[in-house]
Amino acid sequence: MQIKTKYEIGQKVWVIHENRGEVCIYDDTISEICVTEEGLHYLLKESCNELKEDDAILYDEKEKLLNEIESLMQEIHNKEAE
Repeated sequence: MQIKTKYEIGQKVWVIHENRGEVCIYDDTISEICVTEEGLHYLLKESCNELKEDDAILYDEKEKLLNEIESLMQEIHNKEAE
């Protein structure tokens, strides 16, 4: 059985998420790839967190990173406006 992945073990990625109304960003390295019923996940080396394939941003994809930051900030502003 062959599993195709977007990223590989050893690649550096950006992780971006919201925490109490703030955008949090850090970089990490993919250490393992895991396939579950919910889909493909990457296990990260330093943070020991799981990251869904759709949420991974390759370290060199600066434009994608900026777009995700802007999108997440807009979501935060929309929540605050409610």
